[in-house]
Amino acid sequence: MQTLYFFSGFDPEKGFPADIAQSLREHITVRESIVLICTRPDTHEKTDMYANGTVAWFRNIGIEFQAYHVLDDRKTQAECMELTRNASVIYLMGGSPHSQLEFLQKNNIASLLLQFNGVIMGISAGAMTMATNPFYCADKNFGLSHIYKSIGLADISVTPHFSISDKDLLNNEILPFSDIIDIYAMCDDSAIMVCGNKKQYFGDIYFVSKGQVEKCKQADCSK
Repeated sequence: MQTLYFFSGFDPEKGFPADIAQSLREHITVRESIVLICTRPDTHEKTDMYANGTVAWFRNIGIEFQAYHVLDDRKTQAECMELTRNASVIYLMGGSPHSQLEFLQKNNIASLLLQFNGVIMGISAGAMTMATNPFYCADKNFGLSHIYKSIGLADISVTPHFSISDKDLLNNEILPFSDIIDIYAMCDDSAIMVCGNKKQYFGDIYFVSKGQVEKCKQADCSK
């Protein structure tokens, strides 16, 4: 069975909050290798910087992997597929969800993720990539908010880096789209863990559906 973690974002220095760290220690029991999947395959220096920071987050909470591998265009398709198949944990990095999805499809990784039996996690754009129908909120890269089809590890849609005080974003972008699709608006330092039909929430997360906003309780929930 897959255990999925959807992350919004964390403080670069502090990393995982204590409750999320405890959950990760409980669920990541096999620690041979972690595979970190880029969002932009040609920005090597930036990818490596974030990958090293992510591995340090795990190390700081007592999770030490024997090896870690970054997947980008420095590796062949065959290497990407083999490392994914043999990974203990898979981590989808942040950045551009559209280019990340393109990279996964081009290298035949998306189908491997659907078959993977273990822990998969995604942060920011990576969390969006994990969804079936992600909601992309308008920004400088895409002037219009939209819904698109992604790899479908879980039938939920998240929007990261949310703040309940940002009324313009909520009223003009998220609420109108909530008539089409349910959206989890995730504040930083939050996470959603999905294991089978069970969801668990950490931090501040808002469930937006049919124009209504409800704060998720930090406990199991059937939504």
